[in-house]
Amino acid sequence: LLARIDTADLEAKLAERIGALESARAQLALAEKTRATNLALLKQNFISQNAFDNSESSYSVSQGTVKSAEAQVQLARNALRDAVATSPLTGVVAKRHVQPGEKVAFDSPLVTVVDLKELELQAAVPAVDGPELAIGKAVELSIDGFGERRFTGRVERINPATEPGTRAILVYVGISNADGALRGGM
Repeated sequence: LLARIDTADLEAKLAERIGALESARAQLALAEKTRATNLALLKQNFISQNAFDNSESSYSVSQGTVKSAEAQVQLARNALRDAVATSPLTGVVAKRHVQPGEKVAFDSPLVTVVDLKELELQAAVPAVDGPELAIGKAVELSIDGFGERRFTGRVERINPATEPGTRAILVYVGISNADGALRGGM
């Protein structure tokens, strides 16, 4: 759970929509009874075809009202569900874009969550070593601050062109970080 929007208004709207649905269902039940009664009366020639058609029309309108009310209830439930922001992955909040109580636009980012179990390292490799590069190739490297510890990974992507002014090729290496020793942005 990352954030929860105040849901008091949304809950009230849902209750209102549920009440409207129940009312529409009651109206449909009454229209259905009236239609059945009028059908029996029409067969006995006690009412005109026009009177039966009116009850048939009322029944059809009531069916439509129930379907509309059901849709409104579903929309209200969706809005209530959308009032809770959850992360699609387990990770660490790397950046908070808004503060509690702050108003945000519909698609505004709230936080940036990163999964530190798998990291991607960007490395500049001299162009002369380019022929040795291949996607999936195993890589062993050391990182400043970790002494003699060696890390292993695999080449995931290779930039198709050298970097201007450096004559180096950017290589992206996936590194397992199961123990969490490495942090994003290192």
